[in-house]
Order: sequence, then C-alpha cells, then structure tokens
Amino acid sequence: MFQKAKAIFPCGMQEEMNILASFEATTTDLRGAIIHICAADFYRFYVNGQFVAFGPARAAKGYAREDIIDLTAYHRNGGNTIEIQVMHYRCGNFVSPIQPGFLLCEVEKNGEVLLATGYDFVCCLNPTREQKVPRYSSQRHFEEIWDLRKVCKQVPYEIVASPVILDRRAPYPHYEDILLHSTRSKGTLEFDPEIKPHQYFYSIVISERWGRFLREEEVSHPFEWVQTQRQKLTDRNVSLPAVLNEGDYAVFDLGQIETGFIALNGLAHTDTEVVIAFSEDCPGDEFAFTNMHAHNVVEATLPADKQENLLSFEPYVFRYAMVAVRSGRLTLDSFGVKTYTANVTSVQIPDIVDEELRSVYKAAVRTYAHNVVDVFMDCPSRERAGWLCDSYFTAKTEYALFGDTKVEDAFLENFRLFDGDELLPKGALPMTYPGEVEDTGKFIPQWTMWYILEVEDYINNRGHRKDADLFRNSINGLLAFYAQYENEDGLLEKLPSWNFVEWSKANGWTQDVSYPTNFLYAQVLESVYRIFGDEAYLYKANKIRKAAVEQSFNGTVFLDHSVRDENGILQLQDDCSEACQYYAILFAGIDLCDEKFAALRRLVLEVFGAERTEEHPEIAEINAFIGAYLRLEVLLKLKRYDLLLRDVKGLFGHMGMTTGTLWEYRQATGSRDHGFASYALVAIRTALENTESQ
Repeated sequence: MFQKAKAIFPCGMQEEMNILASFEATTTDLRGAIIHICAADFYRFYVNGQFVAFGPARAAKGYAREDIIDLTAYHRNGGNTIEIQVMHYRCGNFVSPIQPGFLLCEVEKNGEVLLATGYDFVCCLNPTREQKVPRYSSQRHFEEIWDLRKVCKQVPYEIVASPVILDRRAPYPHYEDILLHSTRSKGTLEFDPEIKPHQYFYSIVISERWGRFLREEEVSHPFEWVQTQRQKLTDRNVSLPAVLNEGDYAVFDLGQIETGFIALNGLAHTDTEVVIAFSEDCPGDEFAFTNMHAHNVVEATLPADKQENLLSFEPYVFRYAMVAVRSGRLTLDSFGVKTYTANVTSVQIPDIVDEELRSVYKAAVRTYAHNVVDVFMDCPSRERAGWLCDSYFTAKTEYALFGDTKVEDAFLENFRLFDGDELLPKGALPMTYPGEVEDTGKFIPQWTMWYILEVEDYINNRGHRKDADLFRNSINGLLAFYAQYENEDGLLEKLPSWNFVEWSKANGWTQDVSYPTNFLYAQVLESVYRIFGDEAYLYKANKIRKAAVEQSFNGTVFLDHSVRDENGILQLQDDCSEACQYYAILFAGIDLCDEKFAALRRLVLEVFGAERTEEHPEIAEINAFIGAYLRLEVLLKLKRYDLLLRDVKGLFGHMGMTTGTLWEYRQATGSRDHGFASYALVAIRTALENTESQ
C-alpha cells in the first residue's frame, strides 16, 4: 500500500504518555494527488492551514488502517504545506490499544511519490498541548490543556516498526461547521470556597499501569475550577462578537446534541486563559456538567493580539457549553462545533404521520451517525468504545439504513484479530475492543455470547456466508471457554468476572446458575450450528433449553437463578425480572401461545411495557439496556406492532424531543447519545412496514 514511506516518530518518544508530534512537508502541485496515511494513536491533517481530516479508523493491536484522501480540492498555487499532528497517548483506555506511536504517510500523483515519511517530512515535538494533565475519563485519554504561546521545536526522528496495514473499510466521516453567533446567557463567575469539587470524576480507578500523571505534576485542573465557580447571570442572547473580561462567562446552546471538535474563534487582547466546559444537558440558563464520569473541559492559554481558531484535537459531545475567561481579556467572535459523524446525508426520514414517532426515528439516525464513525461505539463521549452486545443492535441499524455492512466489517475484523491478553482467560474475548483490558481483567462473558449471535446474523442475514470460516477460531475459543463452566445438567454455572444481563435488579441475580444466561447460551449454540452446520451444537442447545425451562418456570413466570445450598444442591430462588421473561421468549424455544404460558403472555401484552401497570411489583422492571430492546424484539416476534409503536414512543419519545438523540438509560442520567439506541428506527420501520402490508 506504501511504495516508499517509512514509519517515523520523534526519537525516544514512543514510551512516553500524551505526546503530540507534528510532521510537515511542502510540495508545489496537489492537483490529482492523493495521500496515504496511517498513524497511532490518532492524527489530524491540515493542508495550507485548512483542516482536512481526523483519523485513522481504529484497528486491532498490531494493526493500522490506511486512509486514502484526494488532495486536489486543497491545492494552492505557489506552493502547498502539509501538516500532520499525531497524538500518542500510551495509556490504558477503551478506545485504542497501547502501542508505539508512529506516522506512515505518502503523497503520490499518477503513481509517482511526491512526499514520504522517512524522506521529506520535518518532525517537531509540539508543546502547545500540555503533556502532564489529568485524564479526561478512565475509558478515554487525557484532558486537553493547551498553551498556544509555545512554539514547536524541530527534533530528530527515528525509523520505527510499522504495524500490519489494513484497509479502512468504514466509510469516511462527515464534517460540518456549526457555529453560533449569539449566547444563550452571559454573566460573571465568583469563587465559592464552600464548594467541594470532584477532583477526579472517573468510573474506574486509574492505576499507574492504566496510565496517569501524579497530581503534583499536572499543570492545571480546569474541571475542578469550573465546579467551584458560582454563576451570576447578567444578560441573555448576547450577539457575537462579545468581549469577555477576566471572570466573565458565556453559555451557548446548540439546540440539540452534536458530536465533533469544539471550535472557538476569537482575539485575546492580553495573554488569556480560556476554559470551555461542555455538557449534554443543563437546567435553565446556568451551566452544569452532566453526570458522565468524564472531565468535560478544554483549557487554552491564548497569546496576546493574535486571532485564534481553536479546535479541540479530540471529538466530544455536547448541547450546552460555557466559555469562561479565567484570566485576561477575549473578544469572542464565534463558538460551535466541527461535526465528526458517519455520513447519513443520503438517509431519507420516512414520511411518518405520527410526529412523535418521526422525532424518534430522526433522533435514531442522528444517534447512529454520532456513534458509527469507524467502529460501533457505545457513546461518542465518555468512552467511544467498541462494545459487544451494543454492536448486535447497532449492526441491524447499519444494514437497515444502507443495506451493507461496511462498519461491521471493520468492527468484527478487529475482534477476529484479537490475539489474547494475559489478563483474560484463554479463549475469551474482551467486552470492548480495540482498547485495553482493565487492570482487574474484567470482561463480560455474556457479551461474548452476543458476539456469536451477531456473527450468525452477519453471515446468514447480511450476505457473508462465504466468510464463515474466518470466524471459526474466535468462536471455537469461546466455546472451549464456556464448556469449562457447564454443570451436571449442561447449564453454565458460576461464570467468572462481570456477569451482566441488563441494567436492572436482574443483574444482581446472575449467580450461581443464571437462567437468562443459559437461555442465551442455548441460542449461541444454535447459532454455531447455523454458521458451521454441526448438528451436535443444535442437540446441545435443545438439551440446555429443556433443562433451563424445567428448572426456572414456576407455572407463571421464569425465575432468574438458582443457588447452591450448603449441601451443594441447587435451589431455585424467588427472584424474578421482566428481562428474564424476554430472554426466555426469545431464546428458550417456547411457544408463548401454548396454554401453559397464558399467564406470561398476559403479563407481556397487558402489564409490562414502557408504562407498566402497578400489577406484580415483585417482578423487577426492565431498564433501557438491554431489557427495553429485548422487549422490542419480543413484540416483533409476536407481531404486536401496535404495542411496539406504543412502547417506542413511551421509551424514546421524550429523548428525541429533548436532545435530538437517544439515551443510555430510560432516565436522564449517563450518556444522552448511545449507539445501540439507534435500533429504535429498525423497530419502527419493521412495525410500520408490516402494519401497512396487513
């Protein structure tokens, strides 16, 4: 793929955390030229000072995906400067694997190499992004704290090992500038010594191995600073440009959640410290952080008397933002976002008469776009992680919208190329990839089962029958791992690590024998039969179904689990969840129209749903993931499209109206922009199409 280029990086910097390197070259004519580019961990690319792209698409550890970009539109007579900035994080995270930093780049025209790394690019360490700063989140990398007064320093580079190069596969992202020219509110800040801020607002402990700097090394703590400031409103709807003096702030509202790079344009009259805080939801005119376990801040020191177009290196997610001047004086000309999304400009929103359903559908498309840039992500904010199980649902959305599997091709290839980790049991897959396994070795056994279900869907329902053998090794490894935990009845018992069936009380009832897990396991084995044709797996699946149904069904509902007593005898517990019923209906091979399931059928159709009745409070209600999505699948299976559309509005209607995106939970907490929720459009489309055909 590269004729001449060599992988390079500043000498001695591959083992350092949070390093920004810049590479620059010049050429005369870019008409007809294309650039081939790979990097780790991430790059952003400029031609003649104009932003061109952010990348690359992510790949498994030891691999890198190549971007190929036409440069004709960026040509300028009189010479052209190409600058590529590469961020090398080298810390544990859920976004990218820990691997050596590098840039591999080549510009060619009609087969002739014009520029190549290792020959034509000057290398600089770029100190404008401060190195020793707090982590942004435990699942991502570091906060962005910039000092734009500093100057890049040319340094020698070394030729470094190149990873295995792969095709990008995923479509290229869509960029769009959304700039605001007036504030929602404006006011002044006052420090309140009584406020005790979150120093480190993370969802998992960040160890030395996971990667962090000592607090005394960190140059600033803007996340804490914002929390300690009282806001005093002075104006609303102030037009830009507007002058912000020391202690002034301005709050902006994009009108709906957007995903991309924070963009600020302004003139600092003196050296000026600016803090940008951002959030997915805010009350009234006052800025507040969303409860996201992430440091939603960018800080920059701007040099005096220079017009700056500040663009965050990483993409973030927000509807609301506060621009605050910590010191100095700033004339703020514009504020907004350069979007970074999947390209959904070709997607047509159906002419749905029901306005609420149409709003949900539109929000589902936007949610998909925000979360499917290069892999299937959970959220574009706190994590940007490629989670299994989430991907099972998002993959259905991709196929429904485009009739292809370009992002899924890359997503599944990454998992196929996973080469083990000393923290995981042999044969197991991580719950999210590419990225690193937590220090504890935590993974979700059930999520690896959803991997097999997705692969079966991919092979048999999305046109990849010829690729079945590519998945044999990863599936066989998982089957060998599961088999270690089969008990005398063939049921899985005491699976290790983080057992997860859904975000509700059901997740407290996963040991010793979890019946939702075993219904899922039976479906996994049938999926293996459907992929490879070995009837032994179908026989085993039906045996497990029979045992799990007999043990868990009490005549009305399926109970969630059995526990070994002091004599080693399995005892069925009284704990019962709504989610367990959906696992059984979808995966246990039961006929809900059979008279013996009449009471359960009534519960599903008349009691459960987005607006549950108060009947049977002892049955734990579902949450969004994955209970709400299992319910939608059940209603599709039962062909109860009327109930499905009712539940879609009850589950998602307020989300589409509020943020223009769909959320992680049913409640207003966590991420307000979660990839799996885009499945709502699949449910809506299927229900409407079948209703019209009846």
